[in-house]
Amino acid sequence: MSIGRSIASELERTIYAIAGLPIAIRAGSNAPTAAARDIRWVFARRYWHPDSAREIIELLIGLLLAPVAVPLAAFWFTLRNGPIIRRREGKGLLVQFAEQLRLYGSAGIVGPWYYILSLHRDGVRRAPTFLQRCETKRGIYALLRGKSGSPLGHKQLFAERCAAAELRCVACEMVVDGSPVDPSELPDCDLFVKPLIGSGGRGAERWDRIGPRAWVNGRRELGDQELIAHLRTKGRPIIVQKRVRPHPALELLTSGATPTVRAVTMIDENGKPELVASVFRMSFGANRTVDNIHAGGLACAVSLNDGCLGVASNLGADARLGWTSVHPSTRARIEGTRLPYWEEVKDLAVQAHFLFADRLLIGWDIAIDENGPILIEGNRGPDMDLMQRFMETGFCDHRLGELIAWHLRARGHVPQGEAETQTWSVIGVDPQ
Repeated sequence: MSIGRSIASELERTIYAIAGLPIAIRAGSNAPTAAARDIRWVFARRYWHPDSAREIIELLIGLLLAPVAVPLAAFWFTLRNGPIIRRREGKGLLVQFAEQLRLYGSAGIVGPWYYILSLHRDGVRRAPTFLQRCETKRGIYALLRGKSGSPLGHKQLFAERCAAAELRCVACEMVVDGSPVDPSELPDCDLFVKPLIGSGGRGAERWDRIGPRAWVNGRRELGDQELIAHLRTKGRPIIVQKRVRPHPALELLTSGATPTVRAVTMIDENGKPELVASVFRMSFGANRTVDNIHAGGLACAVSLNDGCLGVASNLGADARLGWTSVHPSTRARIEGTRLPYWEEVKDLAVQAHFLFADRLLIGWDIAIDENGPILIEGNRGPDMDLMQRFMETGFCDHRLGELIAWHLRARGHVPQGEAETQTWSVIGVDPQ
């Protein structure tokens, strides 16, 4: 890992410690549902019982920085987004700033999440229903994951397992690493390349074929040997795949990157995968490579019943775009459009989870071409911001929250009886 990525990772973990503090103090006492109560009790216990020196240091730093970092973050994001929200909705800057401080104390809302989750709209009621990144990334996911041998994060092994089960999946055409590679084995078509192990679209590139054994990426044109040499400069193994072309009905819902469905499945109470949530992701503007919302893409909710798309937006940390019913680049209609092959998309997500059933929770990236849905990859720790940005209330008031709480109880992380009777014991205080 580079120095820059290491610093970013430590900063992110510190933010999680800051955001988790009020959630851990309350330990589910203000939870809107029974599922939320159990999830937050488990998170609080995990928060106050760090299991390494690193986590102890992060906790101490978070406690020291919170009184300064929270108001500064609220001030910065109010300056950045407050005037836009004031013009759209008539809510003053001081009110937005004060609400962010209040929601931090009640629900652990810090930094951009006030705007990402649109909490300037009825935030006091809605905020406790959202499952925060600090709760998942710094606690719940590790408890749900357990020990697993699934090659979910290894893109080549993932594709091979899906192919063996005859599930439609984008194949691995080549891996460029330290071993010898014959450039003539590159598929003579448009290519999509990305790190063999990684997530979030980081390091991905699109190379379009422009002639025999020649590809272009923006203004850069390379032959086959030059392309291989370029991929070797990445410093880590790179997987080469054929680029998936979207279904004709979806071609205008992108600025060039292949649009995908993010479908979240979870093992239910009977041990079977259940599709619980879905969004559709699109690129816009100058982005021709990835559709990830954290890379500046668009997304919208997808109705699980019929595949109908809702209103679209970006991540929301930058409020300038807002919400739109049409694609900003192509002006094609988004809201109300129905995805083709929707029943097949749902079935593919569920069937794929059977192949990786040792994982309780998986976020699937599924493209739709003219022949139907095709798996891109599976994500073992799916991002909740992407999904909850497009929800009126969050996963703590949702089927996914029910399943998370059920598995936490089944694994013995929630004590028998009512969790609220254990609230003070989480932090070592005798309520008597």
